[in-house]
Amino acid sequence: MKSSAILALGSAAMATAFQQCSGSAKNEGGNWFCGAVDHILYSNVGHPGTYKAVSHMGSDGSCKYESKEFSGPLAPYNEELTALFRGPMNLAQFAVYNLNGNAKRDSSAQPSLHSRRQAHAHGHAHAHQKRGLTIFKSSKPAEAAPQIMAEVPEPEPSPEPTTTSSTSTKEPEPTLSEPSQETGGWNRIGYYNAKEGVADGITFLGNYGGEGSGSFDNVWGNSLSYLNSKASGGASSPQVLENVFIPSNKEFAIYSDRECKDGSCGYYRPGAVAYHGFPGDSKVFLFEFDMPLDGNTGFNGDMPAVWTLNAKIPRTQQYGDCSCWQSDCGEFDIYEVLAPGDTKCKSTFHTNVDGGSSDYFKRPVNGLIKVATVFDAASGAVSVKELPSDVKFSAKLAEELVQSWIDTEKDTGAFSLFSLAN
Repeated sequence: MKSSAILALGSAAMATAFQQCSGSAKNEGGNWFCGAVDHILYSNVGHPGTYKAVSHMGSDGSCKYESKEFSGPLAPYNEELTALFRGPMNLAQFAVYNLNGNAKRDSSAQPSLHSRRQAHAHGHAHAHQKRGLTIFKSSKPAEAAPQIMAEVPEPEPSPEPTTTSSTSTKEPEPTLSEPSQETGGWNRIGYYNAKEGVADGITFLGNYGGEGSGSFDNVWGNSLSYLNSKASGGASSPQVLENVFIPSNKEFAIYSDRECKDGSCGYYRPGAVAYHGFPGDSKVFLFEFDMPLDGNTGFNGDMPAVWTLNAKIPRTQQYGDCSCWQSDCGEFDIYEVLAPGDTKCKSTFHTNVDGGSSDYFKRPVNGLIKVATVFDAASGAVSVKELPSDVKFSAKLAEELVQSWIDTEKDTGAFSLFSLAN
């Protein structure tokens, strides 16, 4: 942990977003791309605010709201989230974890943030397009080219006093053993394995209301429904997704297995299939997937994505104006392709403080990869990292292992830092 680096990032974040740019910046279709990395660490995530939660959806198309304040670690991402997937994609495994209440954590701990690499600061903007909707969101009027800033050297530590010598030496850093996989403080609350046909603690849903479950009308369109086992339409009851290829412009959501009852989820569209999302101030999502090129040139063709939403959004209207999305209740794009056939995946926050790194992940076109997305309340950080192929989606994860997915000092590949503006 380098406190000088943390202070540098913290002071930069007071004025604007701060990020590293690996390589040279290039504008492609209005989106800035720097270099390929294996790990992006977002700090200063979570800012108090208010969004408009839907309180009524009328048969005449009227939509009523009530104000909902949010605060706390990583807000609003400390609310229930759902995970979503769009093809072309094969989803091999999925898991979500909550921190064990008995796990000991240092609430003052910060992820190790280096400022040795080149960095630039700019607002993020891109044409945010998913099924049936194009939205342009920006934290600035227009996105300027990333400005490469001078490298920030880390100061040498102050020498410790000694009575035997006037020569001060730098204390060697301790050597850490490889983190254990399964002993520790994170419990798995949801799991899917395509080859084994296992779905535990989760429910597959899609916007196919009227096909076996959910509802459809000419005012609001399709509500959420159960997803059929081929991910091609609706179903009358919960199904386990088969080990199938998800083509372009087909998408689905994974919720928990807890139904919304007795107002436990707040308001949701009448007739919709409604389940709770995944709770917790701190959460870990693990994914194993690929994104092969399929050459589709139609709407949303060859533009796969993995992302999370506030669980309230699809329960009202995922694609339309009657949800809390427009008032910033929270979306985080984890791996998103922004142009047909592109091989670069961006990550972006959409909330009251927007932002996303211009560094990117390589689209996994030729084989499965494993990715961890860690929402770490103690540090106010969110980490997205490609993992070694031997990582297991075990029933428990060691806290030391999860922290190694946040700490950039343990990275052997390229990493990038981004601090969201206040």
